[in-house]
Amino acid sequence: MTHPAVPEDEYRRIRLRPLPDYEPDDAGRRWSSLRPATGPQLRLVPPPGEPRVPPVALLRVMRHVLEVLDGRRSVTQLRTLLPDDAFEGVLTRLRVAGPGNRHALRSMRTCYPVPTAVEVAVVIDHRAPSGLDRVLAAAARFERATDQWLCRVLRLL
Repeated sequence: MTHPAVPEDEYRRIRLRPLPDYEPDDAGRRWSSLRPATGPQLRLVPPPGEPRVPPVALLRVMRHVLEVLDGRRSVTQLRTLLPDDAFEGVLTRLRVAGPGNRHALRSMRTCYPVPTAVEVAVVIDHRAPSGLDRVLAAAARFERATDQWLCRVLRLL
């Protein structure tokens, strides 16, 4: 013979009552979720429009830098493309690395933080003359100046 978990007398004593703050009462008051919200609000940002810089232009600058690091292009050709500190960084890399290195662009990612700027992250395959393979990274920022995009920052990591 089985016995119920709660005796019959207990079922008669249990009453369900509405919560006044959360459920409508019997007087016809309606609970509404359309009250004005208080406190900080979430602001939705519209999706980004068309890319502001053609990826081909970014790719061209990064390939020029890699060709200079390989020794296939003169470093003076970067003078007009890069700011002074980035140009000096490429010169320092050339002095330290020496000849015979090979660099290949593995991937490039772009980000548009503001309409007048684009930031680029680049992954580079590096092969030393000794045959040692490494992976390097570079970061760059391009900003719009009137009708052209200029490289403002370039860091070879």
